[in-house]
Order: sequence, then C-alpha cells, then structure tokens
Amino acid sequence: MNAAAENQQHGQKGRAIHISVKHIVNNTVISLAGQVVTWSSTLVLLIAYGRFLGAAKFGELYLAITLVGLVGFPVEFSFSQQLTREVAQDASKAKSYLTNALLLKVALWLGLFSLLVFLSHLLGYDREQGVLVAICGITLLSTSIASTFASLHVAFERVIYPVVGSICEKGVAALVGYLVLRHGAGVEVMACVLLGASIVNAIWQASWFIRLVGVGFDIDWKLICGLIRASIPFVTYGVLGVLYYRIDTVLLSVMTNSAVVGWYGAAYRLFDTLNFLPTILMTPIMYPVFSKLSTSTDDERLKVAIEKTMNFLLFFGIPMAVGMIVAAPNIVGFLYHRAEFSHTIPTLQGLAPGLILLYINAVLGTIIVSTKQEKTFPVMAAIALVFNLGLNLLLIPIYRHVGAAIVTSLTEMLLACMAIVFLPKRLLPVGSLPVAVKSLAASLAMAVVIMFMSSYQILVILPVAMLVYFGMATLLRTIPAQDMQALYNAVRHRRVILSAAKNPVETQEASQIAGEEPYHGRIILRDWPCHSERSEESLPHVDSERSEE
Repeated sequence: MNAAAENQQHGQKGRAIHISVKHIVNNTVISLAGQVVTWSSTLVLLIAYGRFLGAAKFGELYLAITLVGLVGFPVEFSFSQQLTREVAQDASKAKSYLTNALLLKVALWLGLFSLLVFLSHLLGYDREQGVLVAICGITLLSTSIASTFASLHVAFERVIYPVVGSICEKGVAALVGYLVLRHGAGVEVMACVLLGASIVNAIWQASWFIRLVGVGFDIDWKLICGLIRASIPFVTYGVLGVLYYRIDTVLLSVMTNSAVVGWYGAAYRLFDTLNFLPTILMTPIMYPVFSKLSTSTDDERLKVAIEKTMNFLLFFGIPMAVGMIVAAPNIVGFLYHRAEFSHTIPTLQGLAPGLILLYINAVLGTIIVSTKQEKTFPVMAAIALVFNLGLNLLLIPIYRHVGAAIVTSLTEMLLACMAIVFLPKRLLPVGSLPVAVKSLAASLAMAVVIMFMSSYQILVILPVAMLVYFGMATLLRTIPAQDMQALYNAVRHRRVILSAAKNPVETQEASQIAGEEPYHGRIILRDWPCHSERSEESLPHVDSERSEE
C-alpha cells in the first residue's frame, strides 16, 4: 500500500472515530437530559397531587393509571423490539412496518379498551372512577402510537426525537397539571392533561418521522401475521411482569378504599422514580458490552465488567434505600405536605429494600439476556406472579398498603434468588460483596446523621447525608483502587479518541503505548431484548450536515 493510500485510510478511520464518539456522546447527553426532566416532572406532579388532590383523589387517579397499564401493556409495548430490529437491518421496510404495526395496535386497543370498561363495571367502581379509567384508556392509544414512532426513530439512530418527545410530554404534564390543580381542577381534568401531553409527544414524533422518512399505506397481511408470532414471547413475559408489579394496586382497591390506594401510590411513584440509574446504565450502555464480551471464550473479562457494574449500582443503590428508610418522614412531609399522607411513611420504608434488590436484578437480568438465556424469563415471571399474588392476598387484609409494599420487596428478593440459580456460576459477581458491605457500613453512618437531623427539612438533610456517605465510603475504600484507575484510564482514553480525527497515526501509537486497545469506530445500536450491530461499512453514507442532525 503506498503512502497516499495509507494516509487516506487513516484519515477515513479518524473521521469515522470522530463521528462515532460524537454520536455516542450526543445520545448519552440527550438521554440524561431527558431523564432529568422526567425525574423533575414526576416530583413536581407528586407534590401537586399531594397538596391539591389529597390521598383519596390521588388514589383514584393512580388506580386508573395502574389498571390501564396492567390491561393495556400489549398495546403500548408490543412489536417495539421487532420494529427496531427489522428496520435497523433494512431501512426500506420502515413505511410498511409503520402502517401495519399501527393497524395492529389500533385493533388491539379497541379490544382492550372494551375490556377496561367491562372490568371497571365488574369491580364495582363508581362513575368517577370509570370516567378516569376511560380517559386513561384513550391515553394508552396515544402513548402506544408514540412508542411505535419512537421504535422507528431508534432504528434510524435518531435518539433525539423520542427523547425530546418525552421531555415535551413530561414537561407539559408537570407544568399544566400543577397550574390547573393549584386553581382547583378535579382529578378528571388532570387525567385530560395527561392525555393532552401524550398527544403532544405522539404528534412530535410522527411529524418528524413523516418529514424524514415519509409515510405509506401498504397493508401486508403476511407481515402482520409475522409481527404477531414474533411478539408472543415478549408480550408473554411483559404481561406476567406487569401483573406481579401492578396487581397489588388493584387488590388494594378491592379490599380497602381509594385513600389507602393513594397512600400506596404516593410511595410507589417515588420508588419507580428512583429506578433511574439502571434505566440509564444497563440497557443503552452495559447491555452491548455484556453481549460483546459474552461471545468471547475468555469469561474473565465479562465477569470483571459485571462486577464493576454491580459495584457502581450497589454504591449508589444502598445509600438510597437506607435514606428512604431513615428519612421517610422528611421525604413524605416535603413532597405531600398533608397529615393524611403520614400513612405513606411505612409504605416507603417497606419498599426501600426492594430498591436495592431491583438494582441487583437489573444487572443479573442483563447477564441472562446477554448470554442468550432469556427463555428462563417467562418461568421466573410466572413463579413471581404466583408468589406475589398469594402473599398479597394473605397480607393486604391484615397490613393493607404496608403489606403490599413488603410483598413487592420480597418479590424482588425471589427474582434475585431465581436469577442466581439460572446464571452460570462462573459469572456470579461475588467480587462485589466487599463493596456491598462497605457501602452498607457507610450508609449506616449516614443514617445516624440523618436521625440526629430529623427535625430539619429534607433539602437540608440531603447534602449533609451525601457528604457523610461519600466521606465514609472514601475512608473505607469502598470503590476498589483498580476501579478508580479504570475510570481515569477511560477518561484519558476518551481524550485520545477525540484527538484521533486530527492525527490518527499518533493516536493509535499512543493507545498501544498506554496498553489500550485501539478503537475502530464501530457504532453499536441495541434495544433490549433485541439488538443489531452495524459496522461503519454497513451504515449509509451521511454528509456532515446530516450527521449534525
């Protein structure tokens, strides 16, 4: 190869590296921004619900949302994995998949919406509760349409459109919802606000998809049958999972009253919100890494990646859970501002251990999928459903909302035990046990400080608690020294990559000197539980203006 050709090849590789890193960094920043808005909007709405609706009315809204999510899961999440995978592999299928997937979802929604109305009557809900279920049922349709367009945007690696759509939806819901509730609006108006925000998201994503790709009206019955067949395993697992996570709310509504549902929902919404770390870390970042390393014959590198990920989640998850237990009165008092929500305090404390187990299960579940053992998921979900339902029927009549919270944590513990049984023993992250013990010790020191500061607002307690925890964790050397070194190397390696576009030859030599593997500019797009890997050669050529988009 002559010098000119070699320089050209290095230049192309450097440009590919530059575009890949820019693409990854942009998507990461956008996703984090979306998560921040979602988290903030949820807290704003929780404050509004507590202060302006009260426990009983909030319980009615939470029950309607939960019942619709329980029954309507197949509409909202079915076909998403297939759409992303197939269109990522062949972009020409986008219009056909869009038309047929939307046709299927509308047909499915009509049947499930009728079922929702029937269930509302069967369960003896009053007219107001029935209206709420109907409004939330219509929201289900707009949400499923938005998720369809989101799957296709992801297939084209345009993460910005679904994220911005989600930001618009959550932002509108929080802003408008807070204002209307503050001015005395009822729970039905709030449900309509959530519907309007969902429609805004769907319109945003649909308009951009039509602008960039177009739209077609080709009905393909063979394609429809294929989508239905391929979705059966995903829908089966999803439905079972949603059942054991949400059935407790329906049981509470039947066995108790709307105020009790409100106390439980107030704690559970916060519990759901604190699940943001696995959401950000596992699916978009670590799942591709686990999948790639699982193809190697050397399991040691995969086990190291698993342990480092588990260390990270334990380091942050354990103090969150301990803080939920000790500072529960301060958290509930700040968010809900009403004496009647004091019943939410033991519920939040009962859910707290489940948060740590949920973080652990996020890692274990990702390992199972990465090693192609996802067929065990329906079995695990079915066992968890039977366990959850039986224990709820036993404890809810006695302990009501607190019993439901305890059952949620115990179900997470059962799932963790089953995941450990199904996992290859060589991949178990036993090296994370010292990190867990040290994190717990630092969290207990933090808990003592929180108890001494119990008379203060949570906004005062939180920064002090964080300083105590991080200080104790540093003294105990909770994060191993090699992890800190790995973080330093990762930052240093990122700087090396960013300079590759200017001098690719020197960059590759520098990477080799540092003992790092050269980065070859591969762009990987995966959407759990399906994935597609496309090298730079298989990607369509994009000019500089398009890549900026």
